[in-house]
Amino acid sequence: MLRKLIKYDIKSISRVFIPMWILTPIVALMLSFSIRGMSTWTQNIISSGFMVAGNGILMMVMMLLFFGIMVGFFVMTILFTIQRFWNGLLKEEGYLMFTLPVKVWELIVSKAITATIVSCISILVGIFSSMILAVFSTDEFITSLAYAWKYMFGVVWKIDARFIVNFILCIILFIVMLVENVYHVYTAMAVGQLWQEHKILGSCLSYVGISMIVSILGNVMETIFVEISPWDWDFYINEYMDVIYLLILLFISVMQVLIYHVITERILSTKLNLE
Repeated sequence: MLRKLIKYDIKSISRVFIPMWILTPIVALMLSFSIRGMSTWTQNIISSGFMVAGNGILMMVMMLLFFGIMVGFFVMTILFTIQRFWNGLLKEEGYLMFTLPVKVWELIVSKAITATIVSCISILVGIFSSMILAVFSTDEFITSLAYAWKYMFGVVWKIDARFIVNFILCIILFIVMLVENVYHVYTAMAVGQLWQEHKILGSCLSYVGISMIVSILGNVMETIFVEISPWDWDFYINEYMDVIYLLILLFISVMQVLIYHVITERILSTKLNLE
């Protein structure tokens, strides 16, 4: 049933995000060709200072336009994460969702997985669009990219097992931290809906409060394990600093996801107050 819920959520967002995922690289390509064309025009003709200044202003406007599109793109992704959970489980639509023959944890997990998938694709599209803009705008970037590729290709031949482990851990950590951020928002909204009035304000304050609690607990745990514990941490940190650091971050992120999930599930199971 969880797979069906995820499939339903993905279908519901495809009408909005797929056109955006396709349109953003196209806009980046058009802007890059425009910037290259204006740059070539400036170099090949004898222009007055006024014309060159106007050309520079136009290029700046186009860069700001692309930046605005990217910002709107990511803001819409964040709003989607909030809106799908708020309207789907905490508002009128929740009456329908909670009548389905599924468990509460499946509803929460399906929303979290869908939001994570959308976030990952949006980030990849944003990176790809930025690379398109940079690659086709100037020849200097293409030359720099060629040198970077040559350097990376040389490094690949010297890769050891430790590098591969770190690379895999970084990818896993990135995905888990995305899930953690999604669950952080979900938990804040679940706590905020316990307010009789001003639930949106309650959700915002809950988000800030949870962030402060996590920060304080993180500082306390660091003090306990680094300064109070009897183990010789200096040896392990010096020898395996990168692996240990990534594993600690991964463990903390996984624990936060589990705690957020339990809190959110308990509130939605026992204290849900639909509008």
